[in-house]
Amino acid sequence: MPGLGKRLLTAGVVLPPVLLAIYFGPKLMAVLLAAFALWGAREMVRLHRVRGLQVPAWLPGAGALILIVSYSGWIGIGVAAGLLLVVLVGIITELFRRNGSMLSGLPVVVLGSVYLGLLPAHLLRFYDLGRVGRPDPWPVYYALLLIWGCDTAAYGIGSILGRHKLWPRVSPSKSWEGAAAGLVGSVLLAVAFGRWVPGLSLGAQIGAGILVGVASQLGDLAESLMKREAATKDSGGFFPGHGGVLDRLDSIILAAPVLYYWLRWTLRVS
Repeated sequence: MPGLGKRLLTAGVVLPPVLLAIYFGPKLMAVLLAAFALWGAREMVRLHRVRGLQVPAWLPGAGALILIVSYSGWIGIGVAAGLLLVVLVGIITELFRRNGSMLSGLPVVVLGSVYLGLLPAHLLRFYDLGRVGRPDPWPVYYALLLIWGCDTAAYGIGSILGRHKLWPRVSPSKSWEGAAAGLVGSVLLAVAFGRWVPGLSLGAQIGAGILVGVASQLGDLAESLMKREAATKDSGGFFPGHGGVLDRLDSIILAAPVLYYWLRWTLRVS
């Protein structure tokens, strides 16, 4: 497993402040997500520029920021709408300033805002799945434990035992052995720590593990495809040994909303 020492060192430095931010509630967590979204927008725009799409990084970054802050409760819907109007004015301005050349990059702005803002912002909703009366960080920890556990198991077992390529055209390093390990690891963690989400049945825990095991790896493959089209291995170097912000958020971006709606549905049914 090349670079394992650097990966562990980076995780040891980054993980404590992230866990602390989660503990202090959704507003501080929203600040952390916003910072990652802004940097992730910079990486995303750089990847798309390889394909000739000229998009100012601040546009998808601002769109993502508005969506995250709206989910956090920091601002009301009126303020969010006003900020969104500013972004739209910026888009129109860029269209005229660049004589329409940005039109081909407009999907990057819209999808980037959703990808970096709306989807990971679902992590803020996990606070409402715990104890009644105040935000509970343990469901957030539960979601991240399953996602990171899946990633770690897939990386570890895939690096040691991986023989059969999962999707060589998109990600040559990923294997079926690693994918299976990630799925099993996610399910085991979902059951072992299911009490972190009050009222979650055993069946719901197993379902949560399966969904995260699938969604997190699909999110990873989606980001790998983006990098493949840009002919680069990592989206950036923000996290030494891990790659860029997009490389670390890719699994969370898809798995967080999938897991949230599953938990909300199962808790409501029970």
